[in-house]
Amino acid sequence: MESPTIQLLEPELLELLESGEYRQVRDALSILEPADVADLIESLELEQGGLVFRILPRQMASDVFAELESPIQESLLDVLGDQRSARVIESLEPDDRAAVLDELPVEIATQIIKRLTPENRRITQAILGYDPDSVGRLMTPDYVRLRKDWTVGQSLNHIRQYGQDAETVHWVFVIAPDGTLIDDLHIRTLLLADPDASIDSIMDDQFVALSAFDDREEAVRAMARYNRTALPVVDSLGLLVGIVTVDDIADVAEEEFTEDVQKLGGMEALDSPYTSTPVRDMVRKRGSWLIGLFVLQLLSIGVMGVFDEQLNKAVVLALFVPLIIASGGNTGTQAASLLVRAIAVEEVHLGLWWRIMRKEILTGLVLGAVLGVMGAATVHLMAISGFTHTDHTSPLALTVGCSVFLIVIWGTLIGSMLPLVLDRLGLDPAASSAPLVATLMDVSGLTIYFAFAILILSGSLL
Repeated sequence: MESPTIQLLEPELLELLESGEYRQVRDALSILEPADVADLIESLELEQGGLVFRILPRQMASDVFAELESPIQESLLDVLGDQRSARVIESLEPDDRAAVLDELPVEIATQIIKRLTPENRRITQAILGYDPDSVGRLMTPDYVRLRKDWTVGQSLNHIRQYGQDAETVHWVFVIAPDGTLIDDLHIRTLLLADPDASIDSIMDDQFVALSAFDDREEAVRAMARYNRTALPVVDSLGLLVGIVTVDDIADVAEEEFTEDVQKLGGMEALDSPYTSTPVRDMVRKRGSWLIGLFVLQLLSIGVMGVFDEQLNKAVVLALFVPLIIASGGNTGTQAASLLVRAIAVEEVHLGLWWRIMRKEILTGLVLGAVLGVMGAATVHLMAISGFTHTDHTSPLALTVGCSVFLIVIWGTLIGSMLPLVLDRLGLDPAASSAPLVATLMDVSGLTIYFAFAILILSGSLL
């Protein structure tokens, strides 16, 4: 969302750009946050956006570039040319640099990597060597290292000397001579300690570390669980290879949440923001699921065909079909949404299936009883109002009420168990999306409804 400040400044900035008052534009942008300047550039035409970017101070330019959406970054690099693009990429933090290069076409990324300094090239290639969804892709090698035989005073001097280049100094990390992580310390601990005390004397030898090979979702969970602003990252040998900071984790959490929401909507997750996703990708991501759900809905037609004779004898049954399938679909969707989120934050797992099933059965019994009574009452109200014409109102009300009751219970079970099964099979629980559960409930709900109709209405309506 574009900030109010940018909305107010944009006309004036465009006027200054057109008149060539670049120094005034630079001064005006220098007092803004990088995220707000990025919003401004994204709102402009590419040529104007490129001009604004060139005007920015060098350090601010790198911060602004990191805030831009991937398609805008790629377009800007085309406008800037190879040499200027390499300088922009070089000025980014290592994790941001790797993220940008990962989004670029291989040919362009390769050319830019060749132009990096040997040290930055080594660091960038090391990060790019990890799996795209791993913690290794999020980490930065810019952190403060201490030795346990140093004094607190020596350590503080070291932080003053090298802390400016670090991603954060809130947390510092104690390593052994071979690079193994042995502890982490909050800066407060150092500031309050005796300057002559050794680091070894203030260590508690307890720390939480992530593996560079862990899935990035594990970093999100660990950061929230331990309420940290930075976590160390180690390799398979326990060597400290980087840190992950809370700003990177916030971006990952947003991406993962967006992906789950999109999957729950019955589609594949988009690879880029909605506004920059081409129509062809939108059709492909949404169409495959819609086609699959369309085919599944054919089963509903099959069920209706099987009970065609009953429908011909009692057309009034068809009036309550939407009520029946909606009750099951809504109930199943609720349960699925709750379980998908609970699995994502590791509240539940398959080992708790009986506890979950028991809770859902009890919930379904209460909700089913309430909705079942409402369904039966609806049949009577429609008969009294003259909306339906039948001499067997009570049996019909009993059919609808019993059907809704059982369908609601069945919906809670389907919606809660399907995510657990998918998670156990190694599939994304979010794939048990609302449309999928609703479609399954349509088929099973109709079957239950017509089964009750035959059982209760045989000899009267049927």
